[in-house]
Amino acid sequence: MNEEKCFISTFIERLSGKAESRCTKFQDVAYRLFLENGYEKVSMSDIVKHSGGSLATLYKHFGSKEQLFIYVLEQKTEELFGDWARQSACYEGKLEAFLMQIGKLLLDVIITDDAILFNRLIVSLGYIDESELKKQTILNLMMRPVNVVSEYLENEKKNGRIEVEDTALCAHQFFNALEEPFMFPRILGVAIDISEERRLKALQQVVSIFCRGLLIKQ
Repeated sequence: MNEEKCFISTFIERLSGKAESRCTKFQDVAYRLFLENGYEKVSMSDIVKHSGGSLATLYKHFGSKEQLFIYVLEQKTEELFGDWARQSACYEGKLEAFLMQIGKLLLDVIITDDAILFNRLIVSLGYIDESELKKQTILNLMMRPVNVVSEYLENEKKNGRIEVEDTALCAHQFFNALEEPFMFPRILGVAIDISEERRLKALQQVVSIFCRGLLIKQ
Protein backbone atom coordinates (compact mmCIF):
# COMPACT_ATOMS: atom_id res chain seq x y z
CA MET A 1 0.00 0.00 0.00
CA ASN A 2 2.75 2.47 0.87
CA GLU A 3 4.25 2.33 -2.63
CA GLU A 4 0.93 3.01 -4.32
CA LYS A 5 0.10 5.73 -1.82
CA CYS A 6 3.40 7.45 -2.41
CA PHE A 7 2.96 7.19 -6.19
CA ILE A 8 -0.59 8.47 -6.28
CA SER A 9 -0.90 11.07 -3.54
CA THR A 10 2.42 12.87 -3.31
CA PHE A 11 1.94 14.66 -6.64
CA ILE A 12 -0.83 16.77 -5.06
CA GLU A 13 1.78 18.38 -2.81
CA ARG A 14 3.61 19.69 -5.91
CA LEU A 15 0.61 21.36 -7.53
CA SER A 16 -0.07 25.07 -7.70
CA GLY A 17 -3.10 26.43 -5.88
CA LYS A 18 -5.16 26.59 -9.08
CA ALA A 19 -4.15 23.08 -10.15
CA GLU A 20 -4.84 21.72 -6.68
CA SER A 21 -8.30 23.27 -6.74
CA ARG A 22 -8.96 21.68 -10.12
CA CYS A 23 -7.77 18.27 -8.89
CA THR A 24 -9.99 18.56 -5.82
CA LYS A 25 -12.96 19.28 -8.07
CA PHE A 26 -12.11 16.28 -10.24
CA GLN A 27 -11.83 14.12 -7.13
CA ASP A 28 -15.14 15.27 -5.61
CA VAL A 29 -17.07 14.82 -8.85
CA ALA A 30 -15.47 11.44 -9.55
CA TYR A 31 -16.34 10.16 -6.08
CA ARG A 32 -19.97 11.17 -6.45
CA LEU A 33 -20.28 9.69 -9.94
CA PHE A 34 -18.62 6.43 -8.89
CA LEU A 35 -21.01 6.15 -5.96
CA GLU A 36 -24.15 6.90 -7.91
CA ASN A 37 -23.38 5.10 -11.19
CA GLY A 38 -20.74 2.49 -10.36
CA TYR A 39 -17.12 2.35 -11.48
CA GLU A 40 -17.72 0.66 -14.82
CA LYS A 41 -20.36 3.12 -16.04
CA VAL A 42 -18.32 6.26 -15.33
CA SER A 43 -15.92 7.52 -17.98
CA MET A 44 -13.22 10.16 -17.72
CA SER A 45 -15.31 12.25 -20.13
CA ASP A 46 -18.25 12.05 -17.70
CA ILE A 47 -16.05 13.40 -14.93
CA VAL A 48 -14.89 16.34 -17.05
CA LYS A 49 -18.45 17.04 -18.17
CA HIS A 50 -19.61 17.45 -14.57
CA SER A 51 -16.50 19.11 -13.14
CA GLY A 52 -15.29 21.39 -15.91
CA GLY A 53 -11.69 21.59 -17.05
CA SER A 54 -10.34 19.45 -19.81
CA LEU A 55 -9.86 15.76 -20.46
CA ALA A 56 -6.17 16.42 -21.08
CA THR A 57 -5.79 18.00 -17.63
CA LEU A 58 -7.60 15.10 -15.96
CA TYR A 59 -5.33 12.55 -17.64
CA LYS A 60 -2.25 14.66 -16.92
CA HIS A 61 -2.87 14.61 -13.17
CA PHE A 62 -4.35 11.12 -12.69
CA GLY A 63 -3.17 9.05 -15.65
CA SER A 64 -6.19 6.79 -15.91
CA LYS A 65 -9.63 6.17 -14.48
CA GLU A 66 -8.15 3.32 -12.43
CA GLN A 67 -5.54 5.55 -10.79
CA LEU A 68 -8.12 8.28 -10.19
CA PHE A 69 -10.40 5.76 -8.51
CA ILE A 70 -7.60 4.55 -6.23
CA TYR A 71 -6.67 8.12 -5.37
CA VAL A 72 -10.31 8.91 -4.51
CA LEU A 73 -10.45 5.84 -2.25
CA GLU A 74 -7.19 6.86 -0.61
CA GLN A 75 -8.49 10.35 0.13
CA LYS A 76 -11.80 9.03 1.44
CA THR A 77 -10.20 6.47 3.75
CA GLU A 78 -7.90 9.17 5.11
CA GLU A 79 -10.87 11.44 5.70
CA LEU A 80 -12.87 8.75 7.48
CA PHE A 81 -10.20 6.75 9.28
CA GLY A 82 -7.02 8.84 9.35
CA ASP A 83 -7.54 9.93 12.94
CA TRP A 84 -8.26 6.43 14.27
CA ALA A 85 -4.62 5.35 14.47
CA ARG A 86 -3.64 8.63 16.10
CA GLN A 87 -6.37 8.20 18.71
CA SER A 88 -5.47 4.61 19.52
CA ALA A 89 -2.30 5.67 21.38
CA CYS A 90 -4.51 7.39 23.96
CA TYR A 91 -6.27 4.11 24.83
CA GLU A 92 -3.36 1.93 25.90
CA GLY A 93 -4.64 -0.45 28.56
CA LYS A 94 -8.23 0.73 28.01
CA LEU A 95 -9.68 -1.96 25.77
CA GLU A 96 -13.35 -1.31 26.47
CA ALA A 97 -13.05 2.44 26.00
CA PHE A 98 -11.12 1.96 22.75
CA LEU A 99 -13.64 -0.47 21.27
CA MET A 100 -16.53 1.79 22.29
CA GLN A 101 -14.90 4.78 20.61
CA ILE A 102 -14.00 2.94 17.40
CA GLY A 103 -17.37 1.24 17.30
CA LYS A 104 -19.23 4.54 17.64
CA LEU A 105 -17.18 6.09 14.84
CA LEU A 106 -17.86 3.08 12.63
CA LEU A 107 -21.61 3.07 13.24
CA ASP A 108 -21.79 6.81 12.58
CA VAL A 109 -20.31 6.10 9.14
CA ILE A 110 -22.24 3.00 8.12
CA ILE A 111 -25.71 4.41 8.78
CA THR A 112 -25.24 7.05 6.08
CA ASP A 113 -26.75 6.61 2.63
CA ASP A 114 -23.30 7.04 1.10
CA ALA A 115 -22.07 4.01 3.04
CA ILE A 116 -24.64 1.83 1.30
CA LEU A 117 -23.64 3.16 -2.12
CA PHE A 118 -19.97 2.77 -1.25
CA ASN A 119 -20.44 -0.84 -0.17
CA ARG A 120 -22.24 -1.67 -3.40
CA LEU A 121 -19.49 0.08 -5.37
CA ILE A 122 -16.71 -1.94 -3.74
CA VAL A 123 -18.56 -5.22 -4.17
CA SER A 124 -19.08 -4.48 -7.87
CA LEU A 125 -15.32 -4.15 -8.40
CA GLY A 126 -14.95 -7.89 -7.97
CA TYR A 127 -16.55 -8.36 -11.38
CA ILE A 128 -14.25 -5.94 -13.20
CA ASP A 129 -11.18 -7.21 -14.98
CA GLU A 130 -8.60 -5.04 -13.20
CA SER A 131 -5.07 -6.17 -12.41
CA GLU A 132 -4.47 -8.20 -9.28
CA LEU A 133 -2.05 -5.52 -8.10
CA LYS A 134 -4.71 -2.83 -8.31
CA LYS A 135 -7.29 -5.06 -6.62
CA GLN A 136 -4.82 -5.70 -3.81
CA THR A 137 -4.19 -1.97 -3.52
CA ILE A 138 -7.92 -1.31 -3.19
CA LEU A 139 -8.23 -4.12 -0.63
CA ASN A 140 -5.39 -2.63 1.41
CA LEU A 141 -7.15 0.72 1.47
CA MET A 142 -10.43 -0.87 2.55
CA MET A 143 -8.62 -2.75 5.29
CA ARG A 144 -7.38 0.41 6.96
CA PRO A 145 -9.91 0.52 9.85
CA VAL A 146 -9.44 -3.20 10.47
CA ASN A 147 -5.68 -2.72 10.58
CA VAL A 148 -6.01 0.07 13.16
CA VAL A 149 -7.91 -2.22 15.52
CA SER A 150 -5.63 -5.16 14.78
CA GLU A 151 -2.52 -3.12 15.59
CA TYR A 152 -4.08 -1.90 18.82
CA LEU A 153 -4.98 -5.44 19.84
CA GLU A 154 -1.49 -6.65 18.93
CA ASN A 155 0.04 -4.03 21.22
CA GLU A 156 -2.29 -4.99 24.05
CA LYS A 157 -1.39 -8.65 23.50
CA LYS A 158 2.35 -7.93 23.59
CA ASN A 159 1.89 -6.08 26.86
CA GLY A 160 0.11 -9.07 28.38
CA ARG A 161 -3.26 -7.40 28.81
CA ILE A 162 -5.34 -9.57 26.46
CA GLU A 163 -5.34 -13.12 25.12
CA VAL A 164 -6.07 -13.62 21.43
CA GLU A 165 -4.46 -15.87 18.85
CA ASP A 166 -5.10 -13.85 15.68
CA THR A 167 -5.52 -10.11 16.20
CA ALA A 168 -6.33 -9.40 12.53
CA LEU A 169 -9.10 -11.99 12.52
CA CYS A 170 -10.40 -10.64 15.83
CA ALA A 171 -10.56 -7.12 14.39
CA HIS A 172 -12.51 -8.44 11.40
CA GLN A 173 -14.92 -10.23 13.69
CA PHE A 174 -15.46 -7.09 15.77
CA PHE A 175 -16.35 -5.01 12.72
CA ASN A 176 -18.53 -7.74 11.22
CA ALA A 177 -20.46 -8.12 14.47
CA LEU A 178 -21.20 -4.39 14.48
CA GLU A 179 -21.83 -3.84 10.78
CA GLU A 180 -23.95 -6.73 9.64
CA PRO A 181 -27.19 -6.07 11.58
CA PHE A 182 -27.28 -2.54 10.16
CA MET A 183 -25.53 -2.75 6.79
CA PHE A 184 -26.83 -5.91 5.11
CA PRO A 185 -30.58 -5.20 5.42
CA ARG A 186 -30.07 -1.65 4.16
CA ILE A 187 -28.08 -2.86 1.15
CA LEU A 188 -31.16 -4.94 0.30
CA GLY A 189 -33.40 -1.93 0.79
CA VAL A 190 -35.03 -3.22 3.99
CA ALA A 191 -36.05 -0.51 6.46
CA ILE A 192 -34.60 -1.14 9.92
CA ASP A 193 -34.13 0.75 13.17
CA ILE A 194 -30.85 2.69 12.95
CA SER A 195 -31.63 5.12 15.76
CA GLU A 196 -28.89 6.28 18.11
CA GLU A 197 -30.48 4.27 20.91
CA ARG A 198 -30.43 1.08 18.83
CA ARG A 199 -26.85 1.63 17.70
CA LEU A 200 -25.65 2.26 21.25
CA LYS A 201 -27.36 -0.89 22.50
CA ALA A 202 -25.74 -2.96 19.73
CA LEU A 203 -22.33 -1.41 20.38
CA GLN A 204 -22.44 -1.99 24.13
CA GLN A 205 -23.43 -5.61 23.64
CA VAL A 206 -20.71 -6.35 21.08
CA VAL A 207 -18.02 -4.61 23.17
CA SER A 208 -19.13 -6.49 26.27
CA ILE A 209 -18.87 -9.84 24.45
CA PHE A 210 -15.45 -9.06 23.03
CA CYS A 211 -14.03 -7.75 26.28
CA ARG A 212 -15.16 -10.82 28.19
CA GLY A 213 -13.50 -13.00 25.61
CA LEU A 214 -10.24 -11.04 25.32
CA LEU A 215 -9.40 -9.92 28.81
CA ILE A 216 -7.05 -12.13 30.81
CA LYS A 217 -8.66 -13.64 33.87
CA GLN A 218 -7.03 -12.34 37.04
